[in-house]
Amino acid sequence: MRKQKPRADIRVWCDRGYALQTRQLLDVNTRVDVIVSGKYRRYANLSLWSHVRYHMIKTHLANFVDIFKIFFGFLQSLVKLIIWRPNVIFCKGGFVCLPVGIAARVLRISVVIHDSDSVPGLTNRVLARFASSIGTGLPIENYPNYRRSITKFVGIPVREGFKILNTKQKDFAKEQFNFSADKKLAVVIGGGLGSRNLNEAALLAAPNIVKNDMQMLIVSGDNQGFPIDNLPPNVQVIPFITDGMPDLLGAADVVVTRAGATSLAELAAVATPTIIVPNHHLASDHQTKNAAVYEAADAALVINPRELENTPTALGLEILRLAKNEKLSKRLGQNLHKFSKANALEQMTEMILKAIK
Repeated sequence: MRKQKPRADIRVWCDRGYALQTRQLLDVNTRVDVIVSGKYRRYANLSLWSHVRYHMIKTHLANFVDIFKIFFGFLQSLVKLIIWRPNVIFCKGGFVCLPVGIAARVLRISVVIHDSDSVPGLTNRVLARFASSIGTGLPIENYPNYRRSITKFVGIPVREGFKILNTKQKDFAKEQFNFSADKKLAVVIGGGLGSRNLNEAALLAAPNIVKNDMQMLIVSGDNQGFPIDNLPPNVQVIPFITDGMPDLLGAADVVVTRAGATSLAELAAVATPTIIVPNHHLASDHQTKNAAVYEAADAALVINPRELENTPTALGLEILRLAKNEKLSKRLGQNLHKFSKANALEQMTEMILKAIK
C-alpha cells in the first residue's frame, strides 16, 4: 500500500493478544492500536467432558462476558474513527474486525474485507452485508452468500520474500539458522500462539529425526514456550521468528503446520513439501476443511489430529516418510505451488484503493 500511497496514514488495529507480534512484523512507521474485543466461541469436535467444561465455563460464560467487550470495542472504535476519520477500513476477518467494521458502517466509512478460509467466518459474514468489496482466498464458488457483484477471487496476499529458493539459497538460509547445509531440515510450526500437542509430538519425534541424519526446528509459539533441557543435537526450539521466516520455510525440506489459510499460502509460495495437522476444535472446523482442499489436490499430506492424539509417534514417521521420498516431496511441492497467486497483494490493494474513490 505504501508503494502506491507513500504519504498515506496507515494504521493497524488488533487485539491485545496479537499486539506484540504485530509490532514486530511491521515497520516502525506503522502505528499499531489495540482494540478491546470479545469473540463468539464455538468449539468443534469436543468430548462429552470437554463440552461440559468448555461450553458451560469457558464458552457460554466467556461469551456472555465478551458481549460487553464487543460493545466497549465498538465504542472505542467509534471514538477513534471519529478522531482519525480514515477513508477506508480493511478487515481480514478476525473477531477484532467486528466492532471496528460496525463502527465504520455507522460513520459511513467504506469497508473492504478479505476471506482466506474455505469457510466464511462469522465476522466476515456480518461485514459482507455492507462491505464495499470482498476479496477471497479461494474461488468465489466457495462463498455462496457473498454478492457476486462485489466479490473477486484474488488469492491470499503474503509478505514479500516468500519465493522458491535455489539450492545455494537454501544452503545459505540453513546456515543462517545455525543448521548444517548438508542435512535435511524439518520445521514444525504451531501458529503464532503455538500448539502444545504439536510441540510435544515434535519433541517426541526429535530423537528419531536426528537418528536418521536430519535436523529439526520447532517454532513453539509465544504462549507455548516452555523450558527445554537436554535437546538432541541438531534440534532447536524457539518461541517465534520475527525475521527470516520466508527463508526458513523456503529452505526447509519438510514443514509441519496447522491449516491456517495464510500459513498455507506462504508455504504455497515457497513450494515446500508440507504436512498439515489441522486444529479440529476451531469454529466450523474450518481448518479441517482448509486441509481437505489441499489434500484433495495432492498438495500436502494431512494427519488427522485425533490420530496424533492417540499415536503421537505418527508425526515423526510421516516426516521421515516425506523426507525420504524425493518423488513424493517434489510432487507435493509442485501441486502446492499452484495455490500461490503472485499478484494477490496487488489485486487486494487495488480493491482497497478503488473503495477510497
